[in-house]
Amino acid sequence: MMQQVEWVLVVHYGKSAHRATYGRLPGQTYTKDYIQLSRKEGFISDLESAFPEISGGKESIAIKFQWPSGSAMGKLFRRSADRPHLAWETNSAPPPWKMSLHPSEFTVETILGDPELTTAAAADEEFAKLAASDFGQPFLVAVKLRNETQKIHLRVHIDTPSNGFEWASLDMAPQSIQDLAASTSQNSALAWKLFSSDKNEASLYFDPSRKTDPWNAKATDAADQESIWPAHLPPASGIDSDASAEASPLSNEEISAFEKSLEIGSYEVSDTSATVKTRGSAQRVFANAVKQNYGHRCALTGISTREFLIASHIVPWSVDETIRLDPSNGICLSVLVDRAFEIGCLIIADDSTVTVNWEKVGEDHKLKEALQKFDGTKLVAPTSHPPKIEYLQRRRELY
Repeated sequence: MMQQVEWVLVVHYGKSAHRATYGRLPGQTYTKDYIQLSRKEGFISDLESAFPEISGGKESIAIKFQWPSGSAMGKLFRRSADRPHLAWETNSAPPPWKMSLHPSEFTVETILGDPELTTAAAADEEFAKLAASDFGQPFLVAVKLRNETQKIHLRVHIDTPSNGFEWASLDMAPQSIQDLAASTSQNSALAWKLFSSDKNEASLYFDPSRKTDPWNAKATDAADQESIWPAHLPPASGIDSDASAEASPLSNEEISAFEKSLEIGSYEVSDTSATVKTRGSAQRVFANAVKQNYGHRCALTGISTREFLIASHIVPWSVDETIRLDPSNGICLSVLVDRAFEIGCLIIADDSTVTVNWEKVGEDHKLKEALQKFDGTKLVAPTSHPPKIEYLQRRRELY
């Protein structure tokens, strides 16, 4: 769900940021478990406005680093040595800011590189290879949302990304974020912005559940605050789009492993080494189970043409990696209602009654006609693994 942004930090991924996030190595250069922040009075003033808990003489506060499929604890230091620091547990930099040999829109990581080198010289060489390649210039992004306390959402954007990494392009971010990135350099690595809460000023919105394209910039007033997300019929939502996942590449080896996991009731698909094929393979196994439970019929429309059926996750893929294969976290839906459910036009109650969220539907009269017949109806029950009430409740909390 889109939420209003209060403060953003953008860090140019240069050698200093690389050495801080790579991990501790023998020697004097890979020893930091933090990003050094600015000691400028303007930065500290904005920092205290965004994190009032740190004012009043407090040396530090606990911070939760958050990303679509996980979190980790860290600390925000108002002053350590001569400046603020954004720190994490020893040798445990947040995964979104680390390298991966196979980063994709479905992995936690975005920056290309070997994360398991054991010497400072080798890690420096890995950074040099990245900088000399056509991968593009990475930027570490930290987002503080209004009305959230002591939590920071982490992403990475890439300026002029190479083919295959367009999903992380800086061009997809709002102009204000692009401007922050443009103001940084190897020698001046930090830029930040504190956003006003004035309803008459342009606001920035951010969806914590999405790795790719999580932004929405909008000039708002009090009348439209409740309808900010989703925008009417937004584009497919990347990682969480089950329809896209069912068309993704597959790995027979991973399919076999996921089938075995499903048989023993183990439903986790970890982000640690996930690839595009992992997402597609997991979806194949999940979809086979869910569609079989519903007799290969849409639980709402009754459509049975298999090309029109999607196994739709109740708790989205990005939200909880421990239940990604759980058949009780899935409903067999046809294409239209899967899309309507995905963007919040259809809400499912604990007793499987479906209601239409007309505010999300908007003024599309044909869409209203198509969904009207389902308002107040119940999903057809599957032969096994009915939707868990806990999952339905968690889904409703996202809207």
